[in-house]
Amino acid sequence: MIFNSRKLQVFLYREPVDMRKGHDGLCGIVAEKMNLDFMSGAIFLFINKSRRLSKCLYFDGTGLVIVHKRIEIGSFMDFSSFDDTQKIKMSELALIFEGAKLKLPLSPDNLKIYK
Repeated sequence: MIFNSRKLQVFLYREPVDMRKGHDGLCGIVAEKMNLDFMSGAIFLFINKSRRLSKCLYFDGTGLVIVHKRIEIGSFMDFSSFDDTQKIKMSELALIFEGAKLKLPLSPDNLKIYK
């Protein structure tokens, strides 16, 4: 994994993104649709409609970095069940980049207790 700090915040964007977008286009999504600061030092993950391409946008303190990955076997997971802007852990980002399919964590809102 190119990002080596477990302390970095990671946000994924649920909607499919046109992978022709570059730095400015992805920054526009972060600022306008995610309502976040693209210069915060967080990593922003985007996936295309076919879920075969992904891009991460990251500000390293001196400039914007884009990491682009094309998965050759299978596809990236579907983000439709996540929030519009979902915060995830670095370890989860690494799993997504490997093609793993993650599930939403259980919360008190979606946990049912049976007696």
